[in-house]
Amino acid sequence: MAKIINLTPHAVSIVDENGAIIASFPSNGVARAEQKVVSAGTLNGIELVSMQFGQTDGLPAPSEDVYYIVSLTTANAAKAEGRATADLLLTSMPVRDDSGHIIGCRALALIQ
Repeated sequence: MAKIINLTPHAVSIVDENGAIIASFPSNGVARAEQKVVSAGTLNGIELVSMQFGQTDGLPAPSEDVYYIVSLTTANAAKAEGRATADLLLTSMPVRDDSGHIIGCRALALIQ
């Protein structure tokens, strides 16, 4: 069975169609990525910036049968630095409570 490690700063819960938690992954460290904001001009008087990704930090090398839940920023930075991303997962299909707060997600997404 594959191992899933959550490298985001918060717990990730997977919920079924009835809202019941079917899996939960506590935070087990945090993988981050450097971000650099570069001016890209203006649009209708509003400043535009370009986000450039730097080195990842706290992201282990790929390991057989191990998957890592990471942020989209971390996944993009890993891809930009040439790291294989087949072991990186994103949360997908968020589920919200009646107040609009995210309580979990229905799926995990692969990086393509």
